[in-house]
Amino acid sequence: MYPTDIYIDKLLKSFDLILKHTIDNRDDTIILKLVDQLANALKDNHLYDTVTNYIRTNVLNNNFELLDKDAEQQLFCLNLLKCIISIKYNPSFESQVQELILGYLSEDFYSIDSTILSSLVNLITQIQELDEQIRLKIFNLDSVVHFLHPNNKSVYVRNSFKLLLIKHLHEPAMVKLVKSMPEPIKLHNLDIFHTSGLLLTNLESKWELIDLHSIKHYSYMLSYDVESEQVLSQIADNFELHGHHDLAQKFLIYTYESFKGSKDILLNKFFAPFKLRQSQLDSIFKYYIHNLKTFIKFNLINFNMSDHVSISDVFYLLKSLNLKLKFKKSILECLIDYFEMKKNLENYFLSALNEGIESIFMFKLDGELSIELLKLCALESTQIIEKVCFDKIDLGQLLIYVSLTRYMLKSMSVNGIDKLLKKCLSVLFESEDAEIKDLIMSLFIELKNYDIFIFNDQIMEKILLLCLAESEAFLRREYLKFLTKFYSIQPNELISEFFCYFLLYDHDWQCQLYCIDYFDQVIDNLIRQKSGHVIPICASLATGIDDADQHVVNACCKILTKLKLSNDFSNLLEKLEKPQSGLVNELKEKSKWLAVGCEESVLVYNLDKFNKVSLPMLEEKMSISSQSSDLYEMNATAILDDIISAYQFDWDDQKALDCY
Repeated sequence: MYPTDIYIDKLLKSFDLILKHTIDNRDDTIILKLVDQLANALKDNHLYDTVTNYIRTNVLNNNFELLDKDAEQQLFCLNLLKCIISIKYNPSFESQVQELILGYLSEDFYSIDSTILSSLVNLITQIQELDEQIRLKIFNLDSVVHFLHPNNKSVYVRNSFKLLLIKHLHEPAMVKLVKSMPEPIKLHNLDIFHTSGLLLTNLESKWELIDLHSIKHYSYMLSYDVESEQVLSQIADNFELHGHHDLAQKFLIYTYESFKGSKDILLNKFFAPFKLRQSQLDSIFKYYIHNLKTFIKFNLINFNMSDHVSISDVFYLLKSLNLKLKFKKSILECLIDYFEMKKNLENYFLSALNEGIESIFMFKLDGELSIELLKLCALESTQIIEKVCFDKIDLGQLLIYVSLTRYMLKSMSVNGIDKLLKKCLSVLFESEDAEIKDLIMSLFIELKNYDIFIFNDQIMEKILLLCLAESEAFLRREYLKFLTKFYSIQPNELISEFFCYFLLYDHDWQCQLYCIDYFDQVIDNLIRQKSGHVIPICASLATGIDDADQHVVNACCKILTKLKLSNDFSNLLEKLEKPQSGLVNELKEKSKWLAVGCEESVLVYNLDKFNKVSLPMLEEKMSISSQSSDLYEMNATAILDDIISAYQFDWDDQKALDCY
């Protein structure tokens, strides 16, 4: 519970260090995190009062001269003031803060550093009763035009000022000010009008002033205002005629979403690029692909593509020499997204498309086997892989079918891939290419079950050997991920020794966590079976609580805590016989190369260390590991304390800074 006096003293000392020392760039992020965490902590009244009084005394008095401080110190103070004011209304504190704000608003305050200016505007936005002098400085036509001008380089300043304006647009004087802005400024900042409900007249004639910043709000506002679909269609044509393809397509998307009348003309116009037969296809599809993906994602249930696009339209684009391969692939990806959700409603369209893909294109795009064409066919029939003769395809084509199978496994019931799996195993054992092995292992991991005639003992031993010999940590993770899944589905108590070895000797914490996760899955079953293989697991976990990585320590502690809380387990452990170790040594003798451990490393299943582990010891180690910098998510309260601790060093001590 927030906060103790010691805790508050540490916090205030951190403030002192920030405000009274030069801050280098690497501390900037830490300072922002400190303010972020305080937003929650300051809800405690005692801490709020303490921090508020500290800021009154040390920042808001005239002697501090915040404007002369380093940028980082100014940002810290402005953000902290905003944080304090947002917690609750405090009139006297706000009054002092507004005096500070006025110090910033000199004649040339536009030239203030954009980051500081953005924080200053954010602070002003939080003020409940805004001082009249601040209003005069901020809310005048010159100021508004400056902040909202499209040439304003800082989008953060512009967006912060918009929020401030919108907050005050319930005031008649502010409405009058905003409506007096020059027309180009209004149309560049239509979000202000759209968000606040202010109306603008004759928008259909002002399309030439619209850009990508305002197209969404322009489209919505215009759709509410016009009754004719033809008016919207004509504006889209205007954009197209002036070469603004992206604007035209986005305009059609947004008006389709917001217009209440008939939309057939808008839909036909949006899908018109499929019917183009000109030489400059790339210049249009450069924008169209992204817009098409967006349209399909958000409007899928409202249209049938077959009503607006024909099979011949699609095939023309796929065969066109005037369209780059990457755009052809993107078109197919859009079709895949569409049919994934609507294949039942558009089954005839999909079937006709796939008939041509097989007979005309033979699954190839610009002469190369296409994963996109194969995916479209797989959406209609999962038998596509059964037809492949894997003995006659090259490695590149095999990897495409591996990717296809992974895609199918995510949403379909896949059968008939035995030949593919056997070919993959053959390549896995022969190839030296890490990326190829990674792709194959990813497929094995994603299988929902394993045929023991394919993944037999000899095959599994080869994979164990690959894992032992693999020097690339990312590949060892894939091997272990597969092995832990396989042996969870196909239990083999002897394999525990292998995972114990990796927990003790692998230096990659993610590899170690896979082993620990396996123990967590099987240990209850081993205990029920009264298996002696529980002993090496307990001994390895007890060693793991002293590991250099806190992820490993924490995971080991969790399992050990569960075991230590069971009285029955302690009694059982004394009666178990130690298993005869040997699997790892056998594998070592067969391995030509050992990347994990060394020839002399042996597994010693000594339960003395496990017996000495106590619940208070585990609790302490879990507490320490949960507060480490890479485990913030495990203990949110530790974040603030760690950040505060970062400022407890003597800043003149270089060794302490390097350590931090």
